[in-house]
Amino acid sequence: MFNSVNYIWRLAGTGFAFATFFGGGLLLAVSVFPLIALLERDAVRRVRATQAIIHWTFRFFVGMLEWLGIIKLEVHGREALQSSSGRLIIANHPTLLDVVILMSLIRHAQCIVKAELWRNRYLGGVVRWAGYIRNDLEPEALLDSCRTAMADGKDLIIFPEGTRSRPGESLQFRRGFANIALLAEAQIQLVTIDCRPVMLSKGDPWWKIPASRSHFRILVGDRLDAADTLGYQYRSLAARHLVRRLQSYFTEQLRLG
Repeated sequence: MFNSVNYIWRLAGTGFAFATFFGGGLLLAVSVFPLIALLERDAVRRVRATQAIIHWTFRFFVGMLEWLGIIKLEVHGREALQSSSGRLIIANHPTLLDVVILMSLIRHAQCIVKAELWRNRYLGGVVRWAGYIRNDLEPEALLDSCRTAMADGKDLIIFPEGTRSRPGESLQFRRGFANIALLAEAQIQLVTIDCRPVMLSKGDPWWKIPASRSHFRILVGDRLDAADTLGYQYRSLAARHLVRRLQSYFTEQLRLG
């Protein structure tokens, strides 16, 4: 009986959370962010203020998910994640909530978003006002945007899988993140995201929730210097090495649990 009531409660809470997320995004885009633009004419400070509001909004949202009993969040190495800036944050991507959780933990975060999100009815205004980076930019423009973000002290979040992974399948990293890391000679912070039981994985509708509350375990791990992998004659070889190295690292971290 208790399990049935708990499941219904979490299902209703998940629906409420989704409505709050999309409705809140639309509200911010048509009210708060235009007001910031009206009061702050400097583009850099305007974007920084907008991203700060998104950070605190996501902190509230994640706290609400915990209060509703939908998730449990455990963070190891929170201080290391918040102690510096201007890094490339590399994380695996098991669920839809990954970027929300990471941005709730990182004060000044920048991310690369799918181009279609810019046209989304509810979230398009948010990503445009926040100045997030479109993934359909020309390669040089994309790299320049990433370099500028990190030089400005923002942590750039990238999921090297390119999309959410499927439970039970091995990790498959794409090479794009490695090229950005090498060309920008970035400091790389590795963050492992483990969710058990998994929720909101690739292809799952919002109402497909697990039988029990999901436990998110965030492990802030190694920090690397991309320049250390530049000893190869060709950048393509260095990129392959970095992809293999990080793919093995995350696979081992998830195996250890």
